[in-house]
Amino acid sequence: MSRIAISSDNHLDVNRLERQMVLNQQAEYLINHKIDVYIMAGDWYNYFEKTLRFAENLQNIVGPSILIRFLAGNHEMGHGVSFDELEQDLSPLYFHNKSLKLDDLTLIGNNGWYDYSFAQGPQKEQAEQFKNGFYYDGLIKQSMSDFERTTFSINQIKSQLKSIEDEEKVLMVQHFAPHNLDLIYPADFPKWQMINGVMGSKRYMNLYQNDSRIKQVVYGHAHLNVPTREITTTKYYNVSVGYRRSKANEWTEKTFFENWSKKLFQNC
Repeated sequence: MSRIAISSDNHLDVNRLERQMVLNQQAEYLINHKIDVYIMAGDWYNYFEKTLRFAENLQNIVGPSILIRFLAGNHEMGHGVSFDELEQDLSPLYFHNKSLKLDDLTLIGNNGWYDYSFAQGPQKEQAEQFKNGFYYDGLIKQSMSDFERTTFSINQIKSQLKSIEDEEKVLMVQHFAPHNLDLIYPADFPKWQMINGVMGSKRYMNLYQNDSRIKQVVYGHAHLNVPTREITTTKYYNVSVGYRRSKANEWTEKTFFENWSKKLFQNC
C-alpha cells in the first residue's frame, strides 16, 4: 500500500519560520517514514509563487521516489496569481482539479471555495460585505460570485468522480472546509458567526455523503485542533497547523515541527 501524508496551513511566512529549516525537517520525515506521496493542502505562503517554489525545492530534496503535490489556499490566491491562472495546469506539482491513482485508491485534489452557508445569526447577510471590505480574501479577484465559484469547484469534483470505477476508493483533498460541525459560534462574539461564512461550504459534505467511494476527506483552512470525525461511511480530517502569534497561538506543541507531525494525516 502506498503511504500518503497530507498537511495544511503551515503559514511559514506568518509564523516567521526559516524556509530551509522547514524544508530539511519535512524532507527528513518523509524519507524516514517512507512516504510515497506528500500533499500540501494550501496556505504555505501569502504568495502562490513562494508555495510553488517550496514544493519544487522539497521535490528536489526528496527525489523522484516521493511525489510532492500542492493545492492553493486563500493565502496563495491573494498575490501573484489570477483566477484564470489558478484553473490552469501551472505545474506538474499543482494538484488542483487533478487525480492520482495509487493501487485501489484514487486521490482527488481541489482547492475548493466557500458560499457563506456556514454563517449564522443576524450577521449572515453581512458575510460578503465583510469578506470584500476587511478579510484577506478581499484581495482575491474573480469573475463570478462566491456561490458560483463553489458550484464551479463542486462540478470539477463531480467530473473527476465520473472517471473513477465504482469499486475504487477515493481520498478527497481540499483546502476549504467541507462541513461546519467543528466550527465555533460563540454567542458573545457574533463576528465569528459571520467569519465562519468564508470557511467552506455545506455542499461539499452533501456531495461526499452521497458517494460511497469517498472514504476519507482531508482539509484545512479552519485552524482547529479537532479529532477525526466520521459521518456515515466517510472520515474527515482537519490537518491545519495554524498560527503561532502573540494574539493567536493555535499550536498545541512547543515547536512547529512537533505541531506539523502531530497534525499530519497518514493513511497507515
